[in-house]
Amino acid sequence: MMNTAIFPVKFRARVRVLRPAFRAALLLALLPPAAFAQLGPWPIQTKQAAFEATVVKRDQDILWIERQSADGTRSPQIGLAVADVVQIQMPRPALFDAVEKIRTSPAATDAQFAAAHAALDKMILQLKPLRDLPGIPANEAMIAKGRLFDAKGLWKESIRLYEDVRTKAAGTAAATNAQILAGIAYAKGGEYNFAIEYLGGIPLPEEDEELLSKLLFALGDSYFALENYDNALLSYLPLVVFYPFVYDNEARGLAAALGCYAALKEWEPLYRSIQEIQKNYPDTPAAQTAAEFLEKYQKELGDAGQFVDAAKVTSTGAPIAPTGVAAAPAAPAAPAAPATAEPPAPTEAAPAAPTTTEPAPETPPKE
Repeated sequence: MMNTAIFPVKFRARVRVLRPAFRAALLLALLPPAAFAQLGPWPIQTKQAAFEATVVKRDQDILWIERQSADGTRSPQIGLAVADVVQIQMPRPALFDAVEKIRTSPAATDAQFAAAHAALDKMILQLKPLRDLPGIPANEAMIAKGRLFDAKGLWKESIRLYEDVRTKAAGTAAATNAQILAGIAYAKGGEYNFAIEYLGGIPLPEEDEELLSKLLFALGDSYFALENYDNALLSYLPLVVFYPFVYDNEARGLAAALGCYAALKEWEPLYRSIQEIQKNYPDTPAAQTAAEFLEKYQKELGDAGQFVDAAKVTSTGAPIAPTGVAAAPAAPAAPAAPATAEPPAPTEAAPAAPTTTEPAPETPPKE
């Protein structure tokens, strides 16, 4: 990490009060050219010994290192068999946090994104030859770059990076993460069959609720686009039941499910879902979606409302507050992504695909 103590006190004070995204971009720009040239010294564990050394270069299956003694003197370079390297304890780069602040900041500029891309390119160039060594975060750097592309809607560019990690780091956590992100990007880019192939049945990333939410929405949207409304519901409803308070998932999941219920002519669940949205999420995009369905299917929803609780449904009335009406229908018992299934034959023209608009990321707190 760069030592900002080399700058004047007034400069350091100004840096601390800047917006996090701008501060991150500024620190990236101020990094000296050699910041990523040093590969160590780091603790290295081999099958034979543990020591601290600087990684000099890689020559096919030989890793050339320079060991450093306790008194700071350097020894001649020696070659290690790559197969003997158990772990290289490279610290997590501070660059990753700086890039993430830029990716998630609504105020980040194109220039800040360009600075983040340039810094990651330097890191990837240096670490990629070592990507198969345990402890070297080359694949993580490529994923971070892909997510910068995602933030700008550049799906083809991000997929290229994710596919590289998925195929060349198979069997690793990075490869699984890359497969999920690639599947989401395929869905966003309209390649729904690929999205279902990548996301259907994959273990959900429970530790990353942002990624989990995007996965299930992308999977649901893909099934919906292919008119497989049952599996679309099996993707949307776990968001409502198991993860309702993350990224507005309850409102967004209920709104996304409306089109499925309408296509399946399931008027009672559609009626109840609209009630739930009107009651708990007025003046939101979900409420606007609910109003559109209420207008389009007024007769069917009126009949459903009378059957459920004798409440009249009107497109101009106040939000409906029924008595004794259950909330949204129960979701599946376990929040596992559904496997691929053949879509049922539609009986009429399919409704427009749901828009599961992602909420704007929260602005990071000032530091």
